[in-house]
Amino acid sequence: MYRNKPFPTALTSAIAFTGAVLLGQWFAAALYAAPLYKWVEEDGQIRYSDTLPTQQSSKRFQKIAPDGRILITQEAAKSREEIQRERNEQQRLDREMKLKAETEAREAALQEHHDNVLLMTFTNEEEILEAQDERLAVIDSVINLLHKNIESEMEKLETEERIAKQRFTDKGKVIAGGQAQKIEYHTDKVLSKQQHLSLKMDEREKVKQQYVTDLIRYRELKQLQKEKAEAGD
Repeated sequence: MYRNKPFPTALTSAIAFTGAVLLGQWFAAALYAAPLYKWVEEDGQIRYSDTLPTQQSSKRFQKIAPDGRILITQEAAKSREEIQRERNEQQRLDREMKLKAETEAREAALQEHHDNVLLMTFTNEEEILEAQDERLAVIDSVINLLHKNIESEMEKLETEERIAKQRFTDKGKVIAGGQAQKIEYHTDKVLSKQQHLSLKMDEREKVKQQYVTDLIRYRELKQLQKEKAEAGD
């Protein structure tokens, strides 16, 4: 009967030794092989070489190891225009940051001043509400007066327009200069009073909102004072 016979020990050892030598040589070649440089030409072609052209040294390139690892990635040197643009942009950002810091500091100082005024002016929330009612009452009196003035001017304007209609337009005549001036005068008065009224209405809303804000802030400040006093105890 045929049986598999092992290779002679000497032959096996020779094969193993030869393989080790070849493998060692391969590793040595990989270890000592020169790295490659990779770059892209202006026409878009990718180039590889074991030496880097002088003109490429200021442009983008990569240095690649024999095993494919990227050893170095050198970006292209920036032009004078790019450097100046970056410098200008940095200066702009610095100015914005400085302006922001100054604005925040100014707002903080104004807030601190306003807080001090609140605490020195009012001793409780009821006084804030009373001050609000008094301020709104003054504005409301002006608004009521403006309503009456507008109504009065509207009546005068309607009277002059009625006269112009009876004396001129109904008869197919052009409105006389004097009558036209009266109509224009009262029209301007009505528009002026209406604009003044609109401003006063806006002022009333802003004042009302400001007192609401002040009341909320006053509560916060009083709470902070209370917490500070309790912490001191």
